[in-house]
Amino acid sequence: MEQTSSTRLPGRLVPAGGGHVPVRVHGFLGSSAPVRTGRAGRAGRRFAVELARTSHGVVKVMDGATVLGYLSGAWSQRVDFELWSCEQAGVPALARAVLEGDGSDRDLFVMLAWRRPRA
Repeated sequence: MEQTSSTRLPGRLVPAGGGHVPVRVHGFLGSSAPVRTGRAGRAGRRFAVELARTSHGVVKVMDGATVLGYLSGAWSQRVDFELWSCEQAGVPALARAVLEGDGSDRDLFVMLAWRRPRA
């Protein structure tokens, strides 16, 4: 299994080249935020999450067994092949997550990036 220095967890970082576009996690509830993130505040807290495909064609964002939320349909389609590749290799698909805000006003984002197709 591959291990990334930024996550310190076994798995493959998705996208493989790193990421920088914050993608909002839909259905996230601030109360389900991992305890290890502490208070996020304005600067945000970064941590690793696992991405997994579902039978409904959307990607769920997970912290261990806890489902934190889901990517939009469009983003789910964009990462589908890479997640399938991770499944075939037998490694978890990891992404960097950023938790922003405090209390009930928290948002979770995963960092993804994709090259735009040339016209």
